[in-house]
Amino acid sequence: MKKTLFVVAAVIAFLVIGFLMWGHDAGTDDDFMHPTTKYAMWAFLIGGLVTISLPLGAISGLAFKPGPKTTAIFTAFGAGALLAALSVELIAPTVEEIVGHINSPTHMDQGKKHAFYTMGALLLGCAGGGFLFYTLDELINSQGGFLRKVGTTINFMVRKKPHEHIEAKDVERVQKAEGEHGAPMAIWLGLLIDGIPESFVIGAGFLSLLSMRLGAGTDPSFTEVLPYTLIAGLFLSNFPEALSASIGMKKSGMSTTKILAMWMSLVLIIALGALGGYYIGSSIPHEIEIAVEGLAAGAMLTMIAQTMIPEAVHLGGVKVVGLSTLIGYLSAVAFKLFE
Repeated sequence: MKKTLFVVAAVIAFLVIGFLMWGHDAGTDDDFMHPTTKYAMWAFLIGGLVTISLPLGAISGLAFKPGPKTTAIFTAFGAGALLAALSVELIAPTVEEIVGHINSPTHMDQGKKHAFYTMGALLLGCAGGGFLFYTLDELINSQGGFLRKVGTTINFMVRKKPHEHIEAKDVERVQKAEGEHGAPMAIWLGLLIDGIPESFVIGAGFLSLLSMRLGAGTDPSFTEVLPYTLIAGLFLSNFPEALSASIGMKKSGMSTTKILAMWMSLVLIIALGALGGYYIGSSIPHEIEIAVEGLAAGAMLTMIAQTMIPEAVHLGGVKVVGLSTLIGYLSAVAFKLFE
């Protein structure tokens, strides 16, 4: 196990260093590339850089085996960071745009009409994302995907025996019992539906900053189009999510190699999703783009409330969760200073 962890950690370190070095030189050495290709590669790199915290979290969980309270602190911190990314990078810009159109002294009727459609697209997208995540989550959990997290395992237990008090040893017992006949594909699909929304958000957030820079008539460098708050929120939330989930998957009987392979595959898929988010966002009407962003935000917010927060409360109690969530939220918001 230690050899596997060391090899994966070395691969991750190599990838991170490569990402940073390539991104640093991207503004000067690749001018021969077509701008669209160059920016698409940037979106892919950002997606990979953000999600590299998934295998890092998995390695930390498997190597150090943190206690329930420590896991709860990390999980709540990640939930707060993700909430900051959603509110600051997805919801707030759209609301500011709507208010600006309503208060515009010229073209008042057109501004109000545009604001109405934009707000409608955002609200419908968020609601649709929440219902979509809930439906897919229920479907995958029914096939054994609930084993991917403590929070989803608790939900499974509550539904089977709603009036019983659930303790940590009960969760471990269910994870071991259900893990004997295993559902690795369902677990992987569960992790995937947690990660797909954030992949589009990464691409869309990058595209938004890129469009702003290009609209100002400048040729931006890689570091000038990084959505720092979004990156920080997703990076900080992915780490504890993988940490907690990997501990649960190990208790259910999965091998270390299989667990790490799942997380590494998600890094690649989410990076490709960020690439897709960039291309989709650049080729669809603005209202549809807002709706898709709302879809991703709604799914992520539902995931936080449905899995991350209940898991943290179960492991560490409400006092630990409240302050840790606040610190995570403020930490992610502080990264706005770098933009």
